[in-house]
Amino acid sequence: MGELVPIGRLSDFPEGKMKKVFIKGKELLVANIGGTFYSIDDICTHEECSLADGFLRGEVVTCPCHLAQFNVKTGDVVQRPATGEEIDSEPTFNIKVEKDQVFVEI
Repeated sequence: MGELVPIGRLSDFPEGKMKKVFIKGKELLVANIGGTFYSIDDICTHEECSLADGFLRGEVVTCPCHLAQFNVKTGDVVQRPATGEEIDSEPTFNIKVEKDQVFVEI
């Protein structure tokens, strides 16, 4: 088990929204889906664009640069970028909630 690092309060992560957080030199995307929190790396594995600048529909985030899509629960590629290139899945990070504090495991 890694280190649990605080990233904010519950109110910082509205339901159905995503947010970029900077932790220990990493840029992570945190999404609140139905009151459950998920985290993947924020940088698209295609061309280093911020996924948090894209849009979230259900549990799928779409990269704003070339429309690659990732499942925020699993990090899996849902759709390749518009260029058609094969891309890697996103690493995932565990989220823990204690009272009103949200933590990510690094």
